[in-house]
Amino acid sequence: MDFINVFLNITTGASLILMMPGPTNTLLMTSGYTCGPARTLPLIATEAFGYSIAISAWGFVLIALSARYPGIGTAVKLLCAAYLAYLAVRIASTKLLASESRRPAVSSKSLLTATLLNPKALLFASVVFPREVYGTAELYSWALLSFVLIVVPIGLAWAWLGQVVRTAPSHAMQLWVPKLIGLSLLSFSIYLTCSALK
Repeated sequence: MDFINVFLNITTGASLILMMPGPTNTLLMTSGYTCGPARTLPLIATEAFGYSIAISAWGFVLIALSARYPGIGTAVKLLCAAYLAYLAVRIASTKLLASESRRPAVSSKSLLTATLLNPKALLFASVVFPREVYGTAELYSWALLSFVLIVVPIGLAWAWLGQVVRTAPSHAMQLWVPKLIGLSLLSFSIYLTCSALK
């Protein structure tokens, strides 16, 4: 597997997942709402650091377990698909930052904790990062660099969205954005299920 393929695979898959809502993105959006995108930049660096640790931990644990339990990859994909389907239904029926949008600025510690515990890290490690990248330090370093390069602009986009929510008509945001996000999550859940059952 060459560097170009690693870069394309990871940036494409990571972009799709990072654009989905979750605990980390909610905090970035909240920070963008309260502080603006520029002051959220340190939190985006914290996000990249937290995901790098979580992906490394999940990735090498799953590789070790796969040697003894060959079906674990399929099981993890199905669990991730179920989680995304649950999240899709939950988000589609809620309002976007309805009454929580005026919280204080987000701390690096809270964002790091949310990122380390974020189920998306398991998705990145088991689905987005090809298994081959865990075989050599060079490929794995390139894979992490590819991931970080996509985390920064998408993190900024979430922070910017927080600022947009602050000025946009709230009723329109609350009506359509959650439904569109839920539909995208459900689509990815179906894709994961199909890929797991091949």
